[in-house]
Amino acid sequence: MSRLKLSASKTHFELDSKPIFLLSDTEWAAFQKLEPEDFEEFVIRRSQQGFNAIQFIVLPCTHDNSPGEKDMHPFHFKDGKYDFYNINDAYFDRAEKMLSIMKKYDMIPFLHLFWVNYIPDTWGEKSSPNTVMPYECVDPIARYMINRFKKYEPIYSVSGDTYFETELVVKYYKTVLDVLYELDPEGLTTLHIGPDAIPPEELCAHPQYHFYAYQSGHNNNLADPSIGQENIFRFSKMFLENPHKKPVMNTEPCYEGLSFAFEYGRFGSFHVRKAIWQSLLTGANLGISYGAHGVWQMHRHGEKYNNAVFASMPYSRYDALHFEGAWDAGYSKWLFENYDMTDMVHCEGGYKARSEKLCMAKKDGLRVVYLPYNDDFTFCEDLSDYDIKTICLESKRIITPKVTVENGETAVTKAVCNEDVLIIAKRK
Repeated sequence: MSRLKLSASKTHFELDSKPIFLLSDTEWAAFQKLEPEDFEEFVIRRSQQGFNAIQFIVLPCTHDNSPGEKDMHPFHFKDGKYDFYNINDAYFDRAEKMLSIMKKYDMIPFLHLFWVNYIPDTWGEKSSPNTVMPYECVDPIARYMINRFKKYEPIYSVSGDTYFETELVVKYYKTVLDVLYELDPEGLTTLHIGPDAIPPEELCAHPQYHFYAYQSGHNNNLADPSIGQENIFRFSKMFLENPHKKPVMNTEPCYEGLSFAFEYGRFGSFHVRKAIWQSLLTGANLGISYGAHGVWQMHRHGEKYNNAVFASMPYSRYDALHFEGAWDAGYSKWLFENYDMTDMVHCEGGYKARSEKLCMAKKDGLRVVYLPYNDDFTFCEDLSDYDIKTICLESKRIITPKVTVENGETAVTKAVCNEDVLIIAKRK
């Protein structure tokens, strides 16, 4: 298998010269908390569900964690803090064993190198002051990690949950981009940023910054869409309109089982599907990531979790591994690839419907519409030479709806199902 690349058009990923949809599971804390033989269970499960990548936080996120006595650490301790001058090689030995397991299943590592808690002048410093890294350590630690991991041909993110508050923050991350550009320039690289964060010009122009990654976040405020899940529309548009043109991916949609960010309630499989399809059809169409609350931090029964005030207590990692939303994520990949949705373009008009929450994308010979709530829908064009299907996304049923073409418009009657749907029109 060759290495993942951007297409010549810089619009999609390719593997072995063929378009590929990147579907990554989120297992942020696996390096810190799992033995390789336990990790393989997760790889097997996700591989069978259609996932082809796994996201890791290489250096632990300490402020959003389920600390355990068996946790491993990337550095030795001095005076109760990480000693950044004294790397724990055993931690990285174990991580390499996990990446070797992934290679057996043709899974792509997606490595997030320096989470926000290691960077001064950030909100992460306030949450985890004992993990802030001296600037002089950034270059050698980045070199150490990249030299160990590059043989596994990963995707990289140099940052995590970052807002670029000061020039010093930018300096830290530019240093990591520079090291990557020197040591592994073929490694596709992005920045994992906080919701509403805008990467500065200096980083956007860097030759090692290959694609935009946003997180749509974990709020579900129905009264205020500006801090709810409808932000997906805004975030996709914001990055697609950036003068530095790069393809876009939502690498942290709402996690299944996580609470509504300080509010009562938890995201379910419907919210996962909605975030997936709204992302893909508004232009963030490189792929998607999925997260299960309990898997991402590798939580065990009986452990304490230090961010429950925001996210509520997690499920155990083995319970969360079996959430239904992972199957929905795998099904989205199958549909995307089966209907060749690569390089579709978001449409802000060209249809008639009762809600603005739906979204449509198209390319020559193909139209795809996502409706979070099943309803009648009309294309403002004559699609009499198209085959039209309704895909029921919860039940996975494929329905042939009643279609009426009249006066240059194509009306699709709602299918007999009460769930979110895709309407797919493909030229015959």
